[in-house]
Amino acid sequence: MTDDRQDEDFPEARSIRSRWPGLVWAVPLAALIIVAFLGIRALTRHGVDVTVTFGNAEGVTPGNTKVLVSGVEAGEVSRVRVSPDTHHVEVTLRLDPREKAALNTNTKFWLIGENPSITDIQSIRAAVAGVIIAMVPGTGGTPTRHFTGLDQPPIIPPDARGTAYYLTAAAVGSLQPGAAVSYHGLPIGKIVDTALVGLDRFRMQMFINAPYDRYVKPGAEFWTGSPLKLSLSGASLSAGLASPASVLQGSVQFELPHDARAMPQAPAGTSFTLYDDQSSAEQGPTGPDIPYRLILAGAAGDLSSNSTVSMLGYTIGRVRSAKLLFAPGGKPYTEAVLAIFPRKLDIDLPKDAPAATWREATDRAVSRLLAQGYRAHMVQSPPLVGAHVIQLAADRGTGAASLGHDGGAYPLIPVAEGGGGTDDLIASANQIMAKINRIPLEQIGNNLNRLSGNLARISGSGQVRDSIAHLDGTLKQLDAIMGQVKPQIGPLMTKLNQTADELHGAAAAARTVLSGEGAAQDRSLPDAIQQIDEMSRSIRSLTDYLGRHPEALIRGKAKEKK
Repeated sequence: MTDDRQDEDFPEARSIRSRWPGLVWAVPLAALIIVAFLGIRALTRHGVDVTVTFGNAEGVTPGNTKVLVSGVEAGEVSRVRVSPDTHHVEVTLRLDPREKAALNTNTKFWLIGENPSITDIQSIRAAVAGVIIAMVPGTGGTPTRHFTGLDQPPIIPPDARGTAYYLTAAAVGSLQPGAAVSYHGLPIGKIVDTALVGLDRFRMQMFINAPYDRYVKPGAEFWTGSPLKLSLSGASLSAGLASPASVLQGSVQFELPHDARAMPQAPAGTSFTLYDDQSSAEQGPTGPDIPYRLILAGAAGDLSSNSTVSMLGYTIGRVRSAKLLFAPGGKPYTEAVLAIFPRKLDIDLPKDAPAATWREATDRAVSRLLAQGYRAHMVQSPPLVGAHVIQLAADRGTGAASLGHDGGAYPLIPVAEGGGGTDDLIASANQIMAKINRIPLEQIGNNLNRLSGNLARISGSGQVRDSIAHLDGTLKQLDAIMGQVKPQIGPLMTKLNQTADELHGAAAAARTVLSGEGAAQDRSLPDAIQQIDEMSRSIRSLTDYLGRHPEALIRGKAKEKK
């Protein structure tokens, strides 16, 4: 009995099944979830790896060199290694996944700060803080992950809006790629590239930014800007200095004449002439260069190429060359070759006219000038201190002349006697000095010395001093007498006037008596009356004269000049 009760008191075990694991699995499960989250996050943020090949990657370091898109960081350099050809450097970039859609064959990469330039502030900043890789997303290209970096930063960003044009010139001068194209001081574009397309002919590509490109029309004027501007207006002289970028890279100035402003925009790729200065641009096209020769006898060592050939103040050509030659007898002279601009001589021919046609028309124009007395002169501009230039000017009294054809390469333009150079000025100065030397300056000086001595002796003589003292005393006595006589002149004049009036009245009464009919008249009485009348007039004349000349009472009446 006892055993059966004890068996009934023991609890009976039951098996319970649950869907959730025990708490012991909570920690491993949480760790697994965190690892999976980090893995997925790492995969989503891994970015896009691209390879860019550069010729030189100095200053590029993994983890430090950043990739910028429009100034915003879009990735960094993850690896740098030498390319298999050992002549280039392969740089691996890890970019933001959002840039994946912009990676195609039109995408551009370049280094900023590798070659600092004073005209590019961003390159100077990058050179101090570290090299930066710039990226411009491309559009319309084929997707790719391998690129070739640019050797130089692009002057015009690939996504810039505007129009490309061309400029042609005989010389580049100070213009460099990146030079600004300005309109009244406002930058509207840049020079992109410069290329030599023939002897003395350069072609420059320029890009005009939108919306300014719509102002580039046929007839637009372009000329090389000057870093220093001088202006003389009224009585004031003003000077201005261009920007540092213009001084280092040069600049191109743009102007649109009023008669061309109503025309449509010029098509892309239109070529314009680049002139040396604004004055040449305003004068318009020059036409092809037509060469001529000059024979100069004077000193012309500083007659350099590109010196101007002018007429009436206008540039009509350039000096191509000048060299020293010797005649068969050994006499030295200078032969200069000029390039005359036909269109400056009122020659209007089509641009595609044959070269022979341009030569014939220019020869006729130059011959007409020579027939009018024009000759070539070598002058200095500014006078005496400037360099020599050639000037076509008419000489007074000079007859007609013609072009010379002595078998040389080009026709010969006659030169004025002496050439109008420094030798003429020296000869004129010598003539003036010769005339001055003929003046007897020494004799004139001796005469002046003798005259000065005589004057000194006269002024120092005792007789002269006594005469001056005697004259001074006489004048003082005369002043005293005039002081005494002057108060008596007034009453005397009054009495004389009264006497003259009384005599005149008596004469009038006598005429009345004698004019009566039947009166017995004495023949001597009219004569007496006439004498009384004349005496009255004499007294009145004396009174008038003393009124004008009271000093006559002392000095007497002055003699009249004949």
